[in-house]
Amino acid sequence: MTSNSLLPSHTLADEKHVASRLVAALQQEQDLLSGNGDADKIPEIINDKANIVANMATLADQRHKALAALGFTAGENGMQSWIEQHGSAEDKQVWEELFALAQSRELNRLNGLLIGKQMAINQNAMNILQGKSNGSFYGPDGQSSLRSSGRPLGIG
Repeated sequence: MTSNSLLPSHTLADEKHVASRLVAALQQEQDLLSGNGDADKIPEIINDKANIVANMATLADQRHKALAALGFTAGENGMQSWIEQHGSAEDKQVWEELFALAQSRELNRLNGLLIGKQMAINQNAMNILQGKSNGSFYGPDGQSSLRSSGRPLGIG
């Protein structure tokens, strides 16, 4: 008989808990990227996400090794097959919930878009501050504040 610690379902509850933590971190990051909160906390959240993902990878690796030891494919398809053939009702429910949490990739993709947008805004602000604007700006006297580095044409 196989020891319970060797069953692929052994890590599912832990994986679900860690995946929930990742979703919460992604949602918090999204709030901060949307301007709802202290943006200085973003590096802390990025660090937290990295630790959570490392923890998820360790737990998934344990599950994959257990699957391989039982003759199943070491991956999600193998887990699905094992669940269908040997999983308890609780295993099936936790697996489904874990799989739903794994869809947090959409949150991560959206956060990436928000980061890109914020970077573009910051770059435009830096360009303006450094005088590298590509738009036309006017000074307080109504005259263009853009200066040309070339010679004027048609002076004669």
